[in-house]
Amino acid sequence: MAPRNRRREILDAAAPVFGEQGYERASIDAIAALAGVSKPTVYSHFGGKEQLFRESVADSAQQQNEAALGAVRQLDLSAEGWRDSLLELGRALADCSLSPCSVFLDRMIAAEVGRDPGIFETVQTRAVRPVQEALAGRLAMLGNSGHLRIDDPIKAARQFVVLVNAELPGLTVLGTQRITAEAFDAAVTAGVETFLRAYAV
Repeated sequence: MAPRNRRREILDAAAPVFGEQGYERASIDAIAALAGVSKPTVYSHFGGKEQLFRESVADSAQQQNEAALGAVRQLDLSAEGWRDSLLELGRALADCSLSPCSVFLDRMIAAEVGRDPGIFETVQTRAVRPVQEALAGRLAMLGNSGHLRIDDPIKAARQFVVLVNAELPGLTVLGTQRITAEAFDAAVTAGVETFLRAYAV
């Protein structure tokens, strides 16, 4: 029988409690009870409610971004396929950003960042930058192959993500309304084409 991973159990319990009750109303007692651990165990792993909340949100964001990271790693770098693959990647990244959990996390971070500015940096470090860095590496490879002009791969990666998502907040009313597949595809395609106008050789 594998030993218990209490840190993992606490994080798995914290996510729904914080999600349902918010930071202020959520209690360490409720999280400890759901995780099946004592209250001192929670404090020994996370120090306090603020750090636990920060870690919980970052952990949830990291799990959400696993799909995005996988899509980036599958980007086709061949001369024949890279353009179509870049469009597919844009669709995948935009689809991830519109998932209910991702939309909910964005709102939670926005609601709490004034109280705890550190939550933004934690999420960036744990969840956002790994995707940006992986995408930057793939874009740099396309630059080395002569397909793109890439002076700053990280900047190009950030701009790609922003462009494929640029129209979606307005079309979906910040993720609260569904849009047609045609509208989604048109918005993402416009973002990828704008990126290519700036970076394609």
